[in-house]
Amino acid sequence: MVTIKDVAKRANVSITTVSRVINETEHSVSPETRERVLRAIQELGFYPNALARGLHRNETRTIGLIIPDISNPYYPSIVRGVEDEAQAQGYTIILANTYRSKEKITKYLNVFREKRVDGIIFTGGGVARDAADENFFEQSNIAAVVIGKSRNAKLPSVQVNNVQAAREACEYLIQKGHKKIATITGPGNSITAVDRLEGYYQALKHNGIEIREELIIQGNFEFDSGYQAVDVLLEKDKDITAIFAHNDMMAIGAMKALAEKGLRVPDDIAIIGFDNIPLSLYVTPGLSTVTVPVYEMGRTSMKILADLLAKVEVSRITTLPTKLTLRQSC
Repeated sequence: MVTIKDVAKRANVSITTVSRVINETEHSVSPETRERVLRAIQELGFYPNALARGLHRNETRTIGLIIPDISNPYYPSIVRGVEDEAQAQGYTIILANTYRSKEKITKYLNVFREKRVDGIIFTGGGVARDAADENFFEQSNIAAVVIGKSRNAKLPSVQVNNVQAAREACEYLIQKGHKKIATITGPGNSITAVDRLEGYYQALKHNGIEIREELIIQGNFEFDSGYQAVDVLLEKDKDITAIFAHNDMMAIGAMKALAEKGLRVPDDIAIIGFDNIPLSLYVTPGLSTVTVPVYEMGRTSMKILADLLAKVEVSRITTLPTKLTLRQSC
């Protein structure tokens, strides 16, 4: 392996001079000497140690990105948004997938601290909450941004108004004449699920419709939980006419279960989802859903983190708009 010493020897300069050229320090190096060092680096195929350079500058130009579930089609678009903006700003991403495990969150946070990342982006307020339980932010002094609603007032967040968006989705069903509207929620410890359930409550209350707890089935944001929820719902009330699912994956799972039971969507039961993942456009019938600007959320979170690292003042909460995307399922 070529070392900095080899470069210094080839360029006929000191190791300190090579280091100054590589790290672009404030110490002056003549243009001729700089050119000689750069030529030696190229000829020898020398690759500077990125970690060593980062420690010298007190930065590593790396960002930790924590997501709860890479198998969920919602998250890859966020990752792409973060990565595109990070690349544009000269940062590299280290991706950590936790599958909503607090143990894994703690493990990855320790890895990020060891790798001396410049900042962390948490996808999901629950992830940031679990990190806060470990007093991570107070101990590490690492800049962080949350994608989603954060309960840590010190962390800037990029989010959508889940309460309002869920209410609009349910009120659309009500406008279509539905009164027996069931909902399949996300897990109880999800901030997102709590807010979307609140939107469901508000829509029903505002329109004078009784809230029936038996028509509220807890899922886990995965296909299977939406599929299984249909059996439970129909056992409790076979006359429900609409389902609001807290994400598209559960909505699509519910659509499959209904089809297997010979029930037609939307003729027998209307369904509306949330997120507008790519698959929602291609199922039959097309899934009506709430469009969340996931790519832009990722990109915006990275912009805010870069500003934080540059000591630029940022807004504590950045809210991006959602919109109701209507297809054939309701």
